[in-house]
Amino acid sequence: MGQNALPFKIRLSRITLLTQNFDSLTRSYLKKGFRIKNARREPGGVFSNLVILRDGTQIILESTTSTDSNDWRLAALKKYGSHISGIAFEAENIDSLQVALKNNDVPYKSYQSDRTYLALDSIAPLDVVFFQKDSSSGEIDSLAYHRNHVFRVDWLLLSACPLIETRVRKLFEITGALKQHEGCCDYWRVGLPVDFCFFRFDPLPQKAKGMLHWLSIEPDGMYFAY
Repeated sequence: MGQNALPFKIRLSRITLLTQNFDSLTRSYLKKGFRIKNARREPGGVFSNLVILRDGTQIILESTTSTDSNDWRLAALKKYGSHISGIAFEAENIDSLQVALKNNDVPYKSYQSDRTYLALDSIAPLDVVFFQKDSSSGEIDSLAYHRNHVFRVDWLLLSACPLIETRVRKLFEITGALKQHEGCCDYWRVGLPVDFCFFRFDPLPQKAKGMLHWLSIEPDGMYFAY
């Protein structure tokens, strides 16, 4: 009750952790009871492992062995160190979402790969991407069932400069996220009542002070639901 209309039916789909310590991060997730699925293995390029949660959300552990100065991953690791580099949402109506972003002056870029993708523009170090939901997706992978009983990502705590915080607040509004308030903080429930994640803004970290286009999730800014 009180849930806004969700014309795009947005839900959290993927979180990417870009790391300089790939093996250590993988072992850390294994010790916490997660099951790991091998993903990309590119000689002299990208390495990634995949954690699948019970609601289908993916956590991608990613690194690069490239020495190419044009590799964005290498540049990001040099500038920010290990960090959450991206979050992706699936939407049931990506075309309507694109119109809404344009009409509300939310800067974005669009590109085509296996489907249409929309990415918020001019933010660092966190990429925020939307893509069309694939209605043909099958059952949840058996690796989604972990002995630690993690079901989904419960909270993501965002850090943003005033300009980007205003922009992301507008994004929550136009995508129909349920806004709530407790104490001195606003927070938003993104997704359907049975499959959702909460978002809240945290204070801007010292390293981001003075940055005009800053959006990040700090290392301790992700929490799970059991």
